Amino acid sequence: MAAELDRAARGGVEGLRTLFADPGANVAFFGMREEAEWIASVRANARQRGQAIWGLDYEVGGDRRILARLKAKRKPAAAATALQALEDASTASWAQYAETHNPQFIFSFSGDPALAAAVRAAWPNADAEASLMLETLEETLAINRLWVGREGWASNQRRAQLNRRNARRYLHAEPDAKVLFKFGSSHMVRGLSHTQVLDIGTAVSEMAEDRGEKSFHVFVLPGAGRQVAQFNPAEWRYNPSDAGTYEDEGMTPLLAAAYPDAFTLIDLRPIRPLVFGARHKALDADLVRTIHGFDALLVLTGSTPSSNL
Repeated sequence: MAAELDRAARGGVEGLRTLFADPGANVAFFGMREEAEWIASVRANARQRGQAIWGLDYEVGGDRRILARLKAKRKPAAAATALQALEDASTASWAQYAETHNPQFIFSFSGDPALAAAVRAAWPNADAEASLMLETLEETLAINRLWVGREGWASNQRRAQLNRRNARRYLHAEPDAKVLFKFGSSHMVRGLSHTQVLDIGTAVSEMAEDRGEKSFHVFVLPGAGRQVAQFNPAEWRYNPSDAGTYEDEGMTPLLAAAYPDAFTLIDLRPIRPLVFGARHKALDADLVRTIHGFDALLVLTGSTPSSNL
């Protein structure tokens, strides 16, 4: 779906709007207008590249577009039969969602990973693109089945492994690439994340060191008392929501240091010696994790929630 986004973004925001007009081709987060404008700008400034947008994570809303792409490929008869069973399950689940607007019927959370595994088994010589699409479908269904089954840590661990594996695949293909990774903060922190897994932030840092380079990690938060765009899976749209204080993540001392009338970039690196050794034990564990796991904190004082595309 990153490749689909990349192609659509060549047509600017209107290209992305056209992509998202197909309910089966919705990619998480880029249904926000500001995100679409950003990604269109990125694509416009990388005209000479091939695919400039990479996708590392699982795929929540794009299974119908992926299945359509897979159906268009030549395949063994057994694979076609297995793929039809997978598509039928997706169609039935999304029909229930359309009727009830109950998020439990979003196919990526209700589907059986064995259906995708059956297609892979029946299609042993699939080309690289088809293999990647099938892996994405199977991993998405497996990750979310664990989540729905209340195995939260196992779900996050498998998702982190997928992110890391995809990052290695892209960087192996383009070893000299300079990359901006845009993820939720829990994914990008160095070391154990807030969900107690080693996620993409650790992998990126290690891969940069292997290249004799460095990665720079920025944690971005809304300003105090602001709102954010929160995804409503029942409506499949974003609604303004209170950002909260992030007190439960130990952010109060850092947010209190932000300017009241301007965006504030706080360099976290000089603070690290102050929260090392015995001194850190009296501090919030998440605050310590943030200071050591990120290089800077950007507080968007006065920020406003994103809107729908």
